[in-house]
Amino acid sequence: MSYRKKDADLPEFAKVEREEMLRGVGLGGEGIRRPQIGVVSSWGEVNPGSVHLDKITQSVKNGIWAAGGTPREFVISSICTSMAGHDNYHLPHRDLVASYIETVAMTNLFDAMVFVPVCDDVVPGHLMALARIDIPSIVVTGGYMSVNRHRGKPIDPLTVANKHFTDFKEGRTDRREFAQIQDRGCKGTGACPVMGTANTMAAMTEALGLSLPGTAATPGADSRLQRIAFAAGRRVMDLLRDDIRPSQILTEQAFSNAIRVLMATGGSTNGVLHLQSIAAELDMDLSPALFNEASRTTPFICGIAPNGPGMMQDLDEAGGIPAVMKELETLLDTDVMTVTGQSLAETLKEAPRGDGKTIRSIDEPLAPEGGLMFLEGSLAPEGALVKKAAVPPPMHQFKGPARIFATEDDASNSLMAGEIEPGTVVIVRGIGPAGDPGMRLLQRFLWLSAAKGMMDKIAFLTDGRFSGTNKGCAVAHISPEAAVGGPLALVEDGDLIEIDIPKARIDLLVDEAEMTRRREAWSRPEPRVKKGYLALYAKMADSTARGASLKYR
Repeated sequence: MSYRKKDADLPEFAKVEREEMLRGVGLGGEGIRRPQIGVVSSWGEVNPGSVHLDKITQSVKNGIWAAGGTPREFVISSICTSMAGHDNYHLPHRDLVASYIETVAMTNLFDAMVFVPVCDDVVPGHLMALARIDIPSIVVTGGYMSVNRHRGKPIDPLTVANKHFTDFKEGRTDRREFAQIQDRGCKGTGACPVMGTANTMAAMTEALGLSLPGTAATPGADSRLQRIAFAAGRRVMDLLRDDIRPSQILTEQAFSNAIRVLMATGGSTNGVLHLQSIAAELDMDLSPALFNEASRTTPFICGIAPNGPGMMQDLDEAGGIPAVMKELETLLDTDVMTVTGQSLAETLKEAPRGDGKTIRSIDEPLAPEGGLMFLEGSLAPEGALVKKAAVPPPMHQFKGPARIFATEDDASNSLMAGEIEPGTVVIVRGIGPAGDPGMRLLQRFLWLSAAKGMMDKIAFLTDGRFSGTNKGCAVAHISPEAAVGGPLALVEDGDLIEIDIPKARIDLLVDEAEMTRRREAWSRPEPRVKKGYLALYAKMADSTARGASLKYR
């Protein structure tokens, strides 16, 4: 078996120096002569999602060795959006991950790569790097944690801090019971076990054809994931032999398929942002019209929390993403290539059908349309994103006066103090990619809205983004963002805002003469951060409409 070695064109002295350094790593002659396969993971001891990835990468490396390659591992640790830290870094970390992987891969002249990511913004960071580097590659997403139970019901670790803590604070749960819930709430070894951003992106990875069938719905602690990892290590050597590159897999048709899976599973709003950023690496533009058409014509068939009663383990037992795609088969382009080396059509021949409960058929869906859609209008000329499936039906057409807050905490405190009236459109602005900077996740206000019984009485708008578990009439990713002078920056308290989901509109009901006056009076605010990585990100972040990734121009 012969391979095209990436170091073949190096000067002779450089080859000698390079080989000497590889001996220092511990490689002998055979290990040096074999194809060099980069293995990058988000392992670390900084959060519960990634602590098991050392075992997964070991299985990947075993597969590479068995198939004739030399694995060379490196790490850039994931960060967890549920760990109370500096939230501004989460989205910028995605682009840092992509750039770090690019740097290590290019300086080491890897012949092929295996990516082993887990958690929200980390998976898309790996996929951006994969698309950018464009050498034979395969992905093993790191699975999700299984759940403990309390009084016969599964404990979602994401509900411990809101629902269960609220019950404790308000006297519905005593201290001893809450302590038991805390002790059992987070089992670790994988992403949170719901269809939040992390598992949405694992599903997108599989739907794009970049991971082996069944990967996304396999728990992190299950030995099946180690076997999948071993198979992926072997498979990357076949991809190298056949010179199958990500750019041959990541076609417009593959993205269209992934968007349909996103709609069918009620995936996170962040899935849209991340798909746009991955596509941007390939000079593709995923327009709002593309998402809306997919939403209109793709039934919602898979109800995993927060969009239904199921957990990720239920999706696994029902057949995983292959079963979802099998049910969607007539809506998909099945001629696309995947990392299996076969077309999607060949893969789906072996896929099971849905179980009729967790995964429904397109003829008997949970809802006739997908869960996400873009709104456009005078408030959002470049679009704004809403999780339609999470909006209470009475809120699908809503008009109300604006109430503007500088921060989510200010809005939340006002809500808890009873100072926000039903019928209000609450706005937190200036937290887009450039403005905050970093486009923080907002989730506390929506949790509190649900707890206070206001979820079907008020709307929440922002140029930031939401957790993948959000519910309510919540509109995010409003673009252009306020910090660069988008219409959101010009809204004043009391202005009427109209949301019309059936018409895909969001409008600021202020006449053009007044808007012109406000534009002329507006000036760009001073940057909030002037040093470090966030300052660079603020200067270089593209529009939310293009994934908020770093601009090349």
